[in-house]
Amino acid sequence: MDFFGSPLSHRPLRHVLFIAEGQLGDLLLLTPALRSVKESFPGSRTAVLVLQRRRYDAEIAPQEAPGVLTAPAGGTSVVLLNDPHVDEVMEIDRSALRRLKGIPRLKAEFAIVAWLRRERFDTVVCTFPQERFFQWAFLSGARIRAGEEGRNLSFLLNRRIRQTKGDKGVLRYYCALAEAVGAKTEGCKETHFVLSPGTEKWAEEELARRGISAAQHPVAVHPGASGPYRIWPPEHFCEVIARLRLRGRPVFLCGSDFDRGAIEAVRRCSSSDIPAIITAGGVSYLAALFSKSSLLLCNDSGPRHLAAAVGTPTLAVMPRFGDRAWKIYNDESRHAAVQSPDACPACGSDECRNVIPDGAEFGSSCLHAVTPDQVIRRLDLLLL
Repeated sequence: MDFFGSPLSHRPLRHVLFIAEGQLGDLLLLTPALRSVKESFPGSRTAVLVLQRRRYDAEIAPQEAPGVLTAPAGGTSVVLLNDPHVDEVMEIDRSALRRLKGIPRLKAEFAIVAWLRRERFDTVVCTFPQERFFQWAFLSGARIRAGEEGRNLSFLLNRRIRQTKGDKGVLRYYCALAEAVGAKTEGCKETHFVLSPGTEKWAEEELARRGISAAQHPVAVHPGASGPYRIWPPEHFCEVIARLRLRGRPVFLCGSDFDRGAIEAVRRCSSSDIPAIITAGGVSYLAALFSKSSLLLCNDSGPRHLAAAVGTPTLAVMPRFGDRAWKIYNDESRHAAVQSPDACPACGSDECRNVIPDGAEFGSSCLHAVTPDQVIRRLDLLLL
C-alpha cells in the first residue's frame, strides 16, 4: 500500500510526470527513458516539469511570475518540445522563484502544488535526488512516486532505486527510474534530438558564409562550458585546430553568447583567423551545426550530448575524476573522452577539486594536464 492507501498495482500508466533539471545534458540523456515509458504504455500521456537553473537563450528574460507555471519560451526545453514521446512541457524559473520571499513565495509554491494536483498524475518520476522534487511528487497525489533511495525524504517515495548517477552514469540512472515504474528498458540507450524546421538550411548558409561546405566534413569545436574550470585551456584548443587545418581539415568554432568568452580566447591565441559561429537562436541551431560536422571537439558539457543526439561523433576533454556520471557512451569509436593518465597535484585520490592554476583563466589542473598531442592522437582515430 502507498501513503494514500492505494495498492501498488501493475495497472498501465496513464499520466506520467518527470520532474527534471533544466541542464542541456540532463534533458538529452533523459530522452531514452521518456521513449521507454511511452512505448511501454501506449496511449499514456507524458509530461515533464523542468526546473530551469539558467537560460541558454540570451534574448529570453527570466519569468517574472514563476509561481504560475509557464510553457517554455525557449532554452534547453527545446529538447523536449521536439521530442515525439513528450506530450506536455512546463517550466519553472528556479532563480526567479528563489528571489521571492514571504507571502509571494508561498503563493508561488501553492500554485505549483495546485497544478500538480489538478493534472491528476498517476506516476511521478524524480530524476534528481532533491528534496523539493520528492515533496512535489508526494503532494501531487500520484499513486506511484519514483526516485533515489537513501535521501532524507526518500520515504515519501514508493518506488526507489538503489543507484546513484555516479554508479553507472546519468543515462542508465534515468533508465533505472523508468524501469522502476514498470517500463521496459531493453532499448533504453540511444539519445535523440529532432532538428527544428529550417535550422539545417540555416547551418549550411552560415558555414557557406565562412567558406565551408558540409561536403568538406568540417570539425566543429565548442570550447565553452558551464564554468571556467571545466574549459580546456584555449591555447590547447588553438594548437589542435592549427594542426587539423594544416592537414586540410576545415574547422570552425561555435557556441552561444554564453560561450563567447571562451571562443574569443581561442581566437586570440591563433596566428590566423578561425571562423566562429555564435548561435543567437538557441539549442536547435547549435544542433544543426553539429549535424553538418564530421566531429565535435568539446569539453565535458551539454553540447557534447547534443552532438551525440544528432548522430555526430564527439571527443570530449574531461577531468581525471568527476566524470563517472557523464562518461556514458559505450561506443568509443564514435564518442571518446581524453583524460590525463597522471595524478593531479591539485586533486584528491578520487575527487577533482576543480582548482584553476595560478595565472590561468580557464581549466582546472586536471585539464591543463591533458596535452594537445593526446587529443590529436585520439582525433586521428575518430576521423579515419
